[in-house]
Amino acid sequence: MIMSELTDQELLIKFFSNSEQNRVGELASNFWRTFPTLTDFKIAKRQSKTDLIESDTQYQQLLVGIELGQRIAHQSRPVIGKIYCSQQIGLELVEQLRDDVQECLVLFCLDVKHQIVAQQVVFKGTLSSCPVHPREIFALALEHRAESILVAHNHPSGSVEPSQNDILFSKRLDQCGDLMGVELLDSFIIGDGDYLSLREADLFD
Repeated sequence: MIMSELTDQELLIKFFSNSEQNRVGELASNFWRTFPTLTDFKIAKRQSKTDLIESDTQYQQLLVGIELGQRIAHQSRPVIGKIYCSQQIGLELVEQLRDDVQECLVLFCLDVKHQIVAQQVVFKGTLSSCPVHPREIFALALEHRAESILVAHNHPSGSVEPSQNDILFSKRLDQCGDLMGVELLDSFIIGDGDYLSLREADLFD
């Protein structure tokens, strides 16, 4: 059942469905009698809502649910950190990935202020390969409503020299990002104590 498809009346009955069966209709009817619409409930004076609570403890549970819903709706997205420059994120990635014996690709999703709202290991490959596809990366970016993304992968060999596949894949991500309106800020290769920013090295062009 998709909650968004329920009418206001059906949703309220659904909420009270855990009450005694013979009281579900009574509770719903009393609510609509007091507040004919949800707008009436929203603009009602505090005393009117207090009177409803005091009339039956089930309404207290309803108001707790409404309060929780309002708080959830007003929560901002969590911020993991902020990207200031390539050097900052490059050095942080070196610490995170330098000892990983498998090649992996990490995706960072950023908001309009370049704050990191999600960080996720998208793929973890064998000692020498890490199969990736842009659709999986951008599916996650869209899920997190990212304004821009940054990707990084490590070379277990310790070298930061980009392969032809590294360059082609980064260019492909850049092109896909242009089409989808999600900018690829940079693509990093992480080695043993060092990193390479493909954007700074002008390897996207």
